Amino acid sequence: MKKIYVAPSYQGMTIKAVNEETHKALVEGKCDRCSGLGFIVARVENGQYIPIPVDGGVCYKCNGSGLEQKWVKAYTEEEYQKYLDSRERAKARREAKAEAIRQEKLDNSKANMEAKLVEWGYDPENPLIWLVGGGNTYAIKDSLKEQGCKFCREFGWYSNKPIDVPEGYGMVSINFFDVYTWFPLSKRFDMNPNAKEIADAALVALLPESHSEYLGEIKERLRDLKVTLTSARQIDSYYGPAMIYTFKQGENVLVWFTSSCKDIEVGDNLLLTGTVKDHDEYNGVKQTKLSRCIIKKDVA
Repeated sequence: MKKIYVAPSYQGMTIKAVNEETHKALVEGKCDRCSGLGFIVARVENGQYIPIPVDGGVCYKCNGSGLEQKWVKAYTEEEYQKYLDSRERAKARREAKAEAIRQEKLDNSKANMEAKLVEWGYDPENPLIWLVGGGNTYAIKDSLKEQGCKFCREFGWYSNKPIDVPEGYGMVSINFFDVYTWFPLSKRFDMNPNAKEIADAALVALLPESHSEYLGEIKERLRDLKVTLTSARQIDSYYGPAMIYTFKQGENVLVWFTSSCKDIEVGDNLLLTGTVKDHDEYNGVKQTKLSRCIIKKDVA
């Protein structure tokens, strides 16, 4: 009897019978639905498979045997070699087609890239990202939105063109290609990992010179500091809504993150008691972060 071959996907199965009239082979192998277990697994407990509760978890495809049989095309040695050659030719055609598409994308890379820049509103000859800074941009976010600005974690508020910003704020530009990389095959831009560092370095130029210094030592309790509230902002934190209060004592900046909202307004003169949690720096300004704060109105 001549040796019988089956397609590579069935070669892990056992040939149980051959029908020479139909050129079919009956192959038997592990059921692909239950992975040869004979039942469908619901979960694993202490290393043991627990079947689904319906009918004891029996696999309907193999009726619990863990094995399945099917009739598949049978090849003689000569036919099998022709089949393999045909597969190789088909693979070569697919690869050639994929390479042609890849080469076409590479050839059209510059045009595709410029089209994407135009789509995003940038000048393809000199694409610049204009960053808004110089102060607390949260206070002017509505105005920035109206003028088409967008916000992201890396840049803050930014635009693809210069806009009018309120007094006390400014704009600075960075080169688009310093913070984005073009991928010609997928025809997309991806932001570089150092984009935020580049944007932060550029925004520093818009900030007024700060003379803020750190106050106290970590864990030290500072009592009855005469301060002025300069900012009160609500954010959504991991634990829910929270408030960020920013105070100034002369030139020194103090910050308090709290889940409670206090009856105070920007411009209020206050007596602030709090524990030094950390010394940090934001946009070149030294900040003393406080916790467990007590606030009293300064009536003096």
